[in-house]
Amino acid sequence: MILRFHHLAIRCLLLLLPVAGGCTMDSFLFNPARLSQYDLADSVIPVSRVEAVEFSSGGFRIYGFFVRQPDSVRQKPHDVIIYSHGNKHHIGEYWNRVEYLYKAGFDVFIYDYRGYGRSEGTSSETGLSEDARAAYDYVTSHINEDSVRVTCYGYSLGAVAATVQAADRQPQPHAVILEAPFADGETLVRSGTLLDIPGGYLLDGTFDNKGRVRRIHAPLLILHGTDDRFIDMEANGRVLYDAANNPKTFIPVVGADHETLPATMGVRTYMDIIIGFIKGN
Repeated sequence: MILRFHHLAIRCLLLLLPVAGGCTMDSFLFNPARLSQYDLADSVIPVSRVEAVEFSSGGFRIYGFFVRQPDSVRQKPHDVIIYSHGNKHHIGEYWNRVEYLYKAGFDVFIYDYRGYGRSEGTSSETGLSEDARAAYDYVTSHINEDSVRVTCYGYSLGAVAATVQAADRQPQPHAVILEAPFADGETLVRSGTLLDIPGGYLLDGTFDNKGRVRRIHAPLLILHGTDDRFIDMEANGRVLYDAANNPKTFIPVVGADHETLPATMGVRTYMDIIIGFIKGN
């Protein structure tokens, strides 16, 4: 899955500590897979509703899809969700989420970070942040902001992108949703490696979702599984919730692991929660 830390890699890092005094997490957090083309042939979304898009970020071409509802079902204000995915492979790993959100009545924009899928470049925290801003700018430049509301949704690693979008762009989005997010790099190192090592030995204040949520004033929803083995709920999701501004909502999903939140609560319940949160704010 997502965000595993391999013991051999950690041991190698420990050997380097006296020399380096710190180390980037990029090689551990990113797990991209390159594609020459995307295969969405089995999607339940009609082909006519799926637009392949590309845009520039830091000199690289970034690829994604903009899925739009038929005009006949659009209501004002209409909602679009920018979905920032986890660290695994590419868009195709998360297309079922796009289908859920489309069936719930939303337009959905999903994109691959640099190094993922067809997107050019090499994955890094800086690149991820640049790609997130570029994706947000692309969406807001292709909608009528008087009648369309933007929600930033980040799953796992995608919480970095979603919090960057919401904290760095004005006006801020209509709403923000974080699913199974981590608080910051140090917390992730402590829980992810199962080693009681201060995060400063491995990184220097990176991936600071907690710092960014303090700058977000849009309504915030955090969903986190109580049985998440990779990103502990209490040390991460709950900490982000406590740091966030009102209005905010925290939903612990009993029995859900890192990847199983919709399945555990039931897809219909999951969709109803997303609909209720976005439409109710």
